[in-house]
Amino acid sequence: MDNDLDLTALRGFRSVLREGSFSAAALALRVPKSTLSKRVADLEAHLGVRLIERSTRTLRATQEGEVLAARADRLLGEAEDIRRALGEAGGQPRGHLRLAMPQSIGNLLLGPIAADFRRRYPDVTLEVHFLDRAPDLLEDGFDGCVRLGPLEDSSQVARRLAHGQAMLVAAPDLPGLDRLRHPEDLRQFNLVGLSSPWPGGLPLQNGTESITLPYDAPLRLGSQLAVRDAVIAGAGIAALPGLVARPEIAAGRLVRVLPDWSTPRKAIYFVYPSAQSVTARLRAFIDHLAQAMGED
Repeated sequence: MDNDLDLTALRGFRSVLREGSFSAAALALRVPKSTLSKRVADLEAHLGVRLIERSTRTLRATQEGEVLAARADRLLGEAEDIRRALGEAGGQPRGHLRLAMPQSIGNLLLGPIAADFRRRYPDVTLEVHFLDRAPDLLEDGFDGCVRLGPLEDSSQVARRLAHGQAMLVAAPDLPGLDRLRHPEDLRQFNLVGLSSPWPGGLPLQNGTESITLPYDAPLRLGSQLAVRDAVIAGAGIAALPGLVARPEIAAGRLVRVLPDWSTPRKAIYFVYPSAQSVTARLRAFIDHLAQAMGED
């Protein structure tokens, strides 16, 4: 394998095998399917071997494709480490950061944090994607991401930024709030939730008692911010992260119901591929974000 190997094509080949189809891989890489197909075909032509056997319904790696796939992670990882190291003479933060974080955190917090970071580090450019799924950092080309714990991938490195938990809120004039005494009373109200509901039900605790309630919300929306707006408009009761709920409570647009009850605390982490992948610019951003979110 010579030094003319196209790493973009190699990343595409690996994604096709991981996702199981060209369509799914193109979606994950955010490129047209035709572009991805040409990249893999060009890689095969360059290497002079068939890497993927295709049929109308399935695909699989050839023997040569399996050999390349086994080495692709290491090759792409080393290339990524080189990319991260370039442009950082003397450890001064400079270069480009490509990051991901959940929509609610990004929409509510990132604007002023990013502006302040750019004022402090004008030689660093930022590209931040708002994703509510957990990205594959190497596959998707991210330097790091913000995640809610617990974390499953032990091969990654994480730094805790803060803790978060959800609280029950409603519009102040929602009828019947005076009847709420216990989480079981929520069954009498319309609930508002996310399109992807709480797995296994809504866990609530008050320090001495724990309960998990079915969260069969008749209104489910695609983001916490949309849920917030629906609750403000009187659609029902929702469990909203404190980050989303507190500003609205302070402004009088929402009230907290069953204030002694909340979901268990979850840590908010910044996750990156490995200790070796931390550049001066990434370290500067993590420190800046941790300070802005209030916890080391």
